[in-house]
Amino acid sequence: MLPNVLALAACTVAGVPTRTGAIALYAAVALLGGRLPGWALVLLGLATVLFDLVFAVGRMFFLDPAMVLHLIDAELLASLLATPAYAAGTLAALCATLAYLAVLLRAGPTMRQGSRPALAAAAAGLLLGDGLVNGSSAYDFGPLASIGQSFEAASLSSGFAALPDQARPPRRALLVMVESLGLLRDAGRHAILTAAFDDPALRRLYMVTTGTSAFFGATASGEMRELCRTYRSHLQVFAAGHPTCLPARFAAHGYRTVSVHGDHAGFYDRAQWYPLVGFQQSLFGEALAPRFARTCGGPFPGPCDTDVAEVVEAELAAPGPAFVYWLTLTSHVPVPRDGATGRQDCRHPGGPFADREVCAMVGIWQDVFAAVSRIALAHPGTEILLVGDHAPPLWRRAARDAFEPGRVPWIRLAPIPTATVALP
Repeated sequence: MLPNVLALAACTVAGVPTRTGAIALYAAVALLGGRLPGWALVLLGLATVLFDLVFAVGRMFFLDPAMVLHLIDAELLASLLATPAYAAGTLAALCATLAYLAVLLRAGPTMRQGSRPALAAAAAGLLLGDGLVNGSSAYDFGPLASIGQSFEAASLSSGFAALPDQARPPRRALLVMVESLGLLRDAGRHAILTAAFDDPALRRLYMVTTGTSAFFGATASGEMRELCRTYRSHLQVFAAGHPTCLPARFAAHGYRTVSVHGDHAGFYDRAQWYPLVGFQQSLFGEALAPRFARTCGGPFPGPCDTDVAEVVEAELAAPGPAFVYWLTLTSHVPVPRDGATGRQDCRHPGGPFADREVCAMVGIWQDVFAAVSRIALAHPGTEILLVGDHAPPLWRRAARDAFEPGRVPWIRLAPIPTATVALP
């Protein structure tokens, strides 16, 4: 019960992935109580706790265990612990773990005298309850789930990936990957989210098409999906060689290729692999933050998306053909309570988005969509694609279930030739 207490508590107010392997391992460690030296039992218990945390966190955030371990460093831990929700969760996990290890160390002989049928019944009950309560498909979209699946990408389905090879390629192309942009199940709420693209002035210049695409993995996997046409992680892809990715294809046709992202350059090793996919210039948080007076975001603070949009527009407006890639940041989970932008009334019940965090995220996405709409109007003829990287990894079950499992939306703005024929 001790090592499962946090998950049991979480099930009453939130959702966690199924933990079949971890529960079975905790039962096996209990069976060894009194049969191994205390220090050995503690080491086995600690290893099981780490296994539990790595796999549970990985499934929650669509990461495989190798990527979880790869991402953990002192800087990331400091950033997470500065977020109240993660700090509280870390403290609770630490206290529960210490209590569990103390029991293993001191109660070995007593545990040896315990009833094996009672332990088996308790473990079976936990496993059954875990499967019934937490058996949601919303967690089953990590990178390994892509094995055997047919490949999908918004850049392919929308035709955006074919732009560099056109006889008359556009002078400007913009790909926006929107952090945690999942597909809302309710069509009416989705229409509210995308209302910025219903502007009649925009529709006179652009043909707007929409669709959905499968996702597997977290943000970097979404980037590899749209930029390099693969479900494999960047660790796997660039260990095997340098694929021909969309930025490199634009660069080969004389485009200036620029990436813009408000997080720091080291996260997901982007400083190393962005040049390999063909970006000639990358503007990360280190370069962007000094330009703006304010900061947005929870565990990954950085310049606000609405401010970064100005940088994106400036890069598109620079002389010469340009491909600009913008990976947004502000809507990263958990969105702070004050993260809502005012587009939705998130403080009072009764609105279309009952969950406050979902409501805040929708407002942030609407800000991004409004900024992209303004860029499209200011620079007619720009080819634009917006797509989500993955569904939002929300803790509350009802909030997570507001989004379609395994799917992300995309929106393509394709210039109407008759509306742009006279443009330089």
